[in-house]
Amino acid sequence: MKAYLLVVDDEQSLRQFLEIFLEKEGYEVDVAASRAEAEKAIADNVYDLVLTDMRMAAEDDGLKVIRAAIQRTPSTQVVVLTAYGTIEGAVEAIKLGAYNYIVKPFDNNDLRSLIQGALASREIAVERRRALREEVKGKSSFEGIVGRSEAMLKVYELVDRVAPTNANVMILGESGTGKELIASALHGRSDRKDCPFVPINCAAIPETLMESELFGHVRGAFTGAVQMKRGLFEAAHRGTLFLDEVGEIPPSMQSKLLRAIQERSFRRIGGNEDISIDVRLVCASKRNLEEEMKAGRFRDDLYFRLNVIQIVAPPLRDRREDIPVLATHFLEKFAGKMGKPVSRIDGEAMRALLAYDFPGNVRELENIMERAAIIETKDVISLSALPSNVTKIDTQGGEIPTYHPELFEAEGMSLDSAVDRLEKDLLLKALERTGGNKTEAAKLLNISFRSLRYRLDKHGID
Repeated sequence: MKAYLLVVDDEQSLRQFLEIFLEKEGYEVDVAASRAEAEKAIADNVYDLVLTDMRMAAEDDGLKVIRAAIQRTPSTQVVVLTAYGTIEGAVEAIKLGAYNYIVKPFDNNDLRSLIQGALASREIAVERRRALREEVKGKSSFEGIVGRSEAMLKVYELVDRVAPTNANVMILGESGTGKELIASALHGRSDRKDCPFVPINCAAIPETLMESELFGHVRGAFTGAVQMKRGLFEAAHRGTLFLDEVGEIPPSMQSKLLRAIQERSFRRIGGNEDISIDVRLVCASKRNLEEEMKAGRFRDDLYFRLNVIQIVAPPLRDRREDIPVLATHFLEKFAGKMGKPVSRIDGEAMRALLAYDFPGNVRELENIMERAAIIETKDVISLSALPSNVTKIDTQGGEIPTYHPELFEAEGMSLDSAVDRLEKDLLLKALERTGGNKTEAAKLLNISFRSLRYRLDKHGID
């Protein structure tokens, strides 16, 4: 199958040359003249490789293209085109996950070899992705995160791709979706795993204590500072600092945080010495930080520093197929702690859980199962052990869905997962009927070749 490439460059002559050169090399090629065009193309297609200029209209356009490509399809490789004056930026791009860079003007043979190497790396990434999916489906968890839905598999793939880099990561999602677990997984899969993972809930720290908590203070810096204190930045040296609810940091502290990130150093309160740090920042927020920026409550320059790679934690209502495995996981946890012989959840109770929207997400489900384990007097969780807001019938007139435990125990069940299984079966049958000819398979399924590529990639089918 032809490799599918995207060329991104605002210089028309170079863009046209690359398109012609790469098509002669046997690749299928799309082109984009700007970051906006590139982001749209990446959203609409699955590319094997993106070849992007480092600087276009804005200095960081190349970095934004890299971020969009990796977030869309973690196995996509990126090669950066750069001028001599921007090599430092290209090196930064590699730290964010780009495969490599080439300096303009370049030798065609060098470019050819670089692209071949990147595509070989992609094959390794695809195989790693396939192994990861099989591993998760086998044990229904990833780095301590329980769930095997398609929505969570995509999160795991992005974590696996981004973790080895030093890129700052922003995790967005509602309360209770497991943002700290994702942050911990990023740390656990990184080269920093043997160094500290330091979490801090920014919403729980009074504004007057925020600077001292982050940067520490020297003795006598203020009333009550009877001894020197190391801050959390210092405690996380060579490791990962997780700033939960970063949107709650007051404006007065945002500029100091930005300086520490840019300079990779800070001063304790009352101190005169700059302390160098090597810290990876992972942040999380339930707030819409773009809206916070528009309202002037969050600095845009700080946001862009923190939001290099973005991971969205899906709400539980969007991955209902994970409810049975999560509920069972929590039941085993609490029954074990209490020494109670409660081993399963009956069909009626499970149907109620599946019909509930969980505004508090996974954390709410955990609390519900703890309550059920306490209240239940038999060896199986029944409907009576669940709170009334969970057991009430849907007021819109819908019925509680039928629960088939054998389907959930086999591989998870939801409308989305059922459609995914049907789609995968049809793809495999079409490929079998056409002897593996993807062009003919696309015709047989009455879809475009690009649509076939996207679907094959989604299901991990070669």
